[in-house]
Amino acid sequence: MPLRSILRAIQPLRSSIVKSATNSAPATHQLQFSKPSIISGLALFRRSNSSTTSAKQQESPSTPSFVSPLRVYPYKLKTGTVETVGRMDRTVRVSHRHTSWDPHLRKSYPRLTTFMVSDPKNSLREGDVIEFSSGYPKSRHVRHVVERIIAPYGTNIEDRPPVMTREEREAERAAKRAAKLQRREARGLESGGKEHVGRIKRLIRERTDTGVE
Repeated sequence: MPLRSILRAIQPLRSSIVKSATNSAPATHQLQFSKPSIISGLALFRRSNSSTTSAKQQESPSTPSFVSPLRVYPYKLKTGTVETVGRMDRTVRVSHRHTSWDPHLRKSYPRLTTFMVSDPKNSLREGDVIEFSSGYPKSRHVRHVVERIIAPYGTNIEDRPPVMTREEREAERAAKRAAKLQRREARGLESGGKEHVGRIKRLIRERTDTGVE
């Protein structure tokens, strides 16, 4: 086969290779120019975010360290009759009548359960029908508090100390918590800013230190 025919056969292939190379060159050029624009856009976005966060920090008022939110306990209302009064200060024993389900017989039966109910103002008398709620634990065995007197027995409601509402109890809890944290801060300032370490905390630190060593 002569050399001229071979060159003519190869010529279309060479022209296509040259065209593809020329077409790809501007694309790479455009990509090289687009990288700085992306970087500058990211820098502007970061600056705007930093400025907005700093403005929010300046606008937000500084809250004191001794204020902490109170824990909200879920509660359920029950009714019962006061059985005993006076054995404990600000605490009464209340019997609550309800039904319990027997899974073996598949039948409900009446049941009587006794609860220790907190009475903050000593407003209850023996025989009163009251409404009480669960939730905030007053002590280890007292986890209910009186809400209202449904039917008084003996003494009229007007002649007794008023029953505290839920809002009054929450306000009293918040005041006690704030006073407690203020006393803690005062003790810290008196001790020169040193952290108070109790017995349990000290034992835990000693065990962790020995375990690490």
